[in-house]
Order: sequence, then structure tokens, then C-alpha cells
Amino acid sequence: MLKKITRRRFVSSLSVLAAMPLLSPRAVRAATGKTVSVDRYNNHDWNAAFKQAFTEGDTVVVPAGLTCENINTGIFIPDGKTLLIRGALKGNGRGRFVLQEGCKVIGEGEGRTHNITLDVRGSDCVIKGLAMSGFGPVTQIYIGGKKPRVMRNLLIDRIAVSQANYAILRQGFHNQVDGARITNSKFSHLQGDAIEWNVAINDRNILISDHVIDNINCTNGKINWGIGIGLAGSTYDNDYPEQQTVKNFVVANITGSNCRQLVHVENGKHFVIRNIKASNITPDFSKKAGIDNATVAIYGCDNFVIDNIDMVNSAGMLIGYGVIKGDYLSIPQNFKLNDIRLDNRQLAYKLRGIQISSGNATSFVAITNVNMQRATLELHNKPQHLFLRNINVMQESATGPALKMNFDLRKDVRGKFMAKNETLLSLANIKAVNEKGQSSVDIDRVDQHVVNTERLNFALPHR
Repeated sequence: MLKKITRRRFVSSLSVLAAMPLLSPRAVRAATGKTVSVDRYNNHDWNAAFKQAFTEGDTVVVPAGLTCENINTGIFIPDGKTLLIRGALKGNGRGRFVLQEGCKVIGEGEGRTHNITLDVRGSDCVIKGLAMSGFGPVTQIYIGGKKPRVMRNLLIDRIAVSQANYAILRQGFHNQVDGARITNSKFSHLQGDAIEWNVAINDRNILISDHVIDNINCTNGKINWGIGIGLAGSTYDNDYPEQQTVKNFVVANITGSNCRQLVHVENGKHFVIRNIKASNITPDFSKKAGIDNATVAIYGCDNFVIDNIDMVNSAGMLIGYGVIKGDYLSIPQNFKLNDIRLDNRQLAYKLRGIQISSGNATSFVAITNVNMQRATLELHNKPQHLFLRNINVMQESATGPALKMNFDLRKDVRGKFMAKNETLLSLANIKAVNEKGQSSVDIDRVDQHVVNTERLNFALPHR
């Protein structure tokens, strides 16, 4: 017999229901989902075993001590399901697991994959806690494809990739990643890049942080392989249209060693690179890959900040033109460098210090708090407003000047980027010396409309 319900109790019950979260079918399934072990299925055909396991369970476990061999085809993980790897998966390079909407691949304990690609094709995907290796596939994790789609909220965390080509490869021309966190991982002994975010002109809200990168060395003759972290837009354009740039990203808290180039950005905009510790970034690595030797390499970028970079026994920074087949298409503009340290006193090589090309009619460059030993700060071309503060550089006289400013490119094709109106040069607290403590400066011409100087150990050329 139904009990009589009062209006107060009825309203109270509705309030409780209204306060409860609405669960999607996927969330309901995950909360009540079935866990199955793949070893319950056909052990002679792991491809078929995984497909059947995902049909019957929401979490498929590879138990510790089990190695699933010969995974050499594509296996689609259904929406919202999880692959939990405590053992090992091995293939010949053609095998892959495709992550669709809400899929997770989690490694626990000794969980690892070898010669298998994780192919991300959906939103809310997670790859976490996994060891990955193998030179069979081009990349261990692939994010892209040719189908137009928006992939939101990607998390890649606590992975360890070694003895492989690329670790993470994003091809972004056809689709969009909106919100990605790639964090807390270790990459070592790679032929290709640790993280390559290529032609990612549609992406936004990308965080790449807290990684250790060691020994990236391309010895297989591939061109442009062998970078620590690389991000690129599409065609260079000196107007920096949003639709052609890689943008809205942060690269932070990176420790890198033993590679030719650590952080690389082409045709980028609205980004931050901060808290980088680098050692032994030298030309000993990736000798035939055709890439410049630099801890940070920036080509044709706009509106960015580089902050707190600590380099030892390394090539420093290259901030240069966007060039294709010898044609200078763009020049960096509107950026700030702060808290930069480079110590090459114990290095046998004579490597790049900081080399900057900047310009354009309406532009600014601010360089503050720089300390470099046995390295040169070089400035080329002329931005509209240039600020230098708290600069201390030393370079051996046999190598060249400690500070070099080449503003006058009137007879150079790159002179088209020189600012000409309302130009400003502001210099304060700058010390540029050789190994004997003597002034060591080379400045070709100063013709900015406004020049402000304070506490310099050198004199500017007569205007």
C-alpha cells in the first residue's frame, strides 16, 4: 500500500534529485563497468582476444607477467573503455590501438608496449603510466588523422619512451586539439623528436611541461629529425595571421641534455617557454639531420615570452627569420627574453651564444637579466622599440665581441624588415667584456630616433 506523501516531503525529494549530478551513459558504464582479463580469451590470436574482450568488458586488463605477442593490426578501443596494461604488448610496428571518445590506456607496475602505436582519435582520452619502445613504428603516440574533428581534453602523463623513433607525433592540419596536457614524462635514446606538434594551426590550450629529455640523436639520415620538443604552424607570413600559426601553448619545466636542439618553434604566436635547464646541447648529435644547433630555436614568430633558461656547455638561442628556400618571409617581433644564463667556460667548442634577428614597423623586443660566459649576444636588424636591461656577457677576444649589434641592413635584402619610424633604443646596466675584463663590443650604426643609455661599459658610435 502506498504511503501518503506530504507536499513538504515531495518538494524535499525533488531538491535532493536536483542536487545529484547528471551522469552520461559513458560515465554510468564506467562506474558500473565490468573488468575482464585478456588471458581469458584466445591466447593464440591476441588481436581477436582483445576485440572480444572489449566487447564483453569495459576495462580490459593485461595481467602482470603476460606478454601479448604479434599485435600487428589495428584494434579499436570502443568509446569510454579502458586498456589497463600490467604486462607487455608487442608487435612488429604495424599494430596499433585506436583511442576513441573517452578511452584510456593505463600502465601499472611493469606495464609496457613495444613496436605498437597508440592512435588518438577522440576527446577525453588518457594515456598514463606506460613504458613504450620500439623502432618499428614512426611514432609511439600519434594524434591526428585526415578526418576533420575536434579532440578535447587530452591527457598524456607519466610515460617513459626510449629506444624509439618519435615518442609523440601530432599532425594537425585537418583537425583540432582543444586542451592537451602532456606532463611528467621521460624521453631518452630517440631517433626522432620527443614531442612533435606539426602544422598545428587549429590547436589551442596546449601544455607541455615537467619532462626529462636525454640523448635525442638521429643517426639514420632522416632530415629534421632529432629535436626535443618541436611545434610548427604552416606557411610563414610576416603579417602573422592566426590561421597559419601554432599558438596558445606553454612549454615549461624541461630538463634536457645530449641533443642537437632542445626546443623548436616555427611560425608560432602567443606562447611561453619557461624554466628550461639544458646541458650538452652540441653539434655532436643528429649531425646529418639539417637542423641548427641551439637550446631554443625560434623561426618567424610573434608575441612570445622566453623566461628562466639555464644552459651549461651548450649552444644557446637562435631567434631568426622565417625562411623557405632562401626567401626571407618573416622576422620575429614582439617578444621578451628574461632571466637567461649560459655558461660555456668548460666547453671545448665555440658555439652560438644568443643570436637574435628582429624587426618590423610596429614591434618591440625586451631583453632583460642575461648572464653569459664565453658566449656572444648578437642582435641583427632593427625592431621599432628595443630594450636591453641588466646584461652581463663575456666572450674570449679570439672568438669575437661579447656584444654585437648589427642594425644597418640597408644594403641587405633583409633590410625590408627594418623599422624606420618612431624608433627607440634603450640600454641600461650592460657590461660586455673579453676574458681580460676589457670592453668588447661591435655596433655598426645607431640611428634610432630616441636613444636612452645608462651604466654602459662602452660608448655608442657617433650618430
